[in-house]
Amino acid sequence: MMNKEMILTTRQSIWQAIADKMNYFSDVIIRPIEKLRDYYSLVLERNLNMRQTWALIEAQTAFFLGILPVGYAFILRAVALVWFIIALKKCRKLLA
Repeated sequence: MMNKEMILTTRQSIWQAIADKMNYFSDVIIRPIEKLRDYYSLVLERNLNMRQTWALIEAQTAFFLGILPVGYAFILRAVALVWFIIALKKCRKLLA
């Protein structure tokens, strides 16, 4: 005679599975940022924390969004320029 078994999942195991997936995705996202932080620390010859690293990434992103796309309207370039100036001030404050 065949024994039939059923596995019941509880809310706890479902929430644990969701938490495990979120931890995995955060590790996948954070790992390259940590490598970039190590690179910035090497170039600047000082240890940087994640907040300083994010400020540098933001400043670079604002710079490239203001410079690279040639077909931007003037207003978008102005917004990118203002964002770049704000990001530079934040970098200066955090890296001082």
